[in-house]
Amino acid sequence: MKKLFICKVCGYIVEKNEPPGVCPACGFKGKIFEEYESPLSKKRRKILDLHIHPVMVHLPVAFVASLVVISLLRMIGVIHDQSELAGMLRVIVVVLPFVAISAAMAGIFDAKLRFKRIDTPHLKIKLVLAFFLILISISLFVIQFLLNLNHSTYKIVVLIHSVVLFGFALMLGLIGGRLRDSKVRG
Repeated sequence: MKKLFICKVCGYIVEKNEPPGVCPACGFKGKIFEEYESPLSKKRRKILDLHIHPVMVHLPVAFVASLVVISLLRMIGVIHDQSELAGMLRVIVVVLPFVAISAAMAGIFDAKLRFKRIDTPHLKIKLVLAFFLILISISLFVIQFLLNLNHSTYKIVVLIHSVVLFGFALMLGLIGGRLRDSKVRG
């Protein structure tokens, strides 16, 4: 039967029959693992071990980062308006609101599972940032399909939106990184 072991150096937790000789996270060798008893119920631990929220968060971050790079390259003329990358930009603008909403929902689920509530100071900030990220991504979607902006104005608006979106994604990631290993017992 597998047991939990924790690295005494970095706190990495592994589930194995025997403790590993080398920590896969920090690389320390030797007898650095000790048996560990999780403070979480088995059900909560199984769900948290799926890492649903961190996986979901990588999608909008990748989309936003691509949006910034493609917008900037398009703005300075490296990417032409009829190129495949310009078409990819339009696809990202369409998909981003849905991906952002999915990531926010996964975040709420994860917060309720980890902390049994969503009204802690960090989680409140994350909810506000996620709301604005979703709002700006929807705004970009609306601009692309409903407003008839001239070509150069559209390029500027997309670039500004993508930089702001990247800022919100960055702040969300920084706060999330601080919460990464936090969980309420039980």
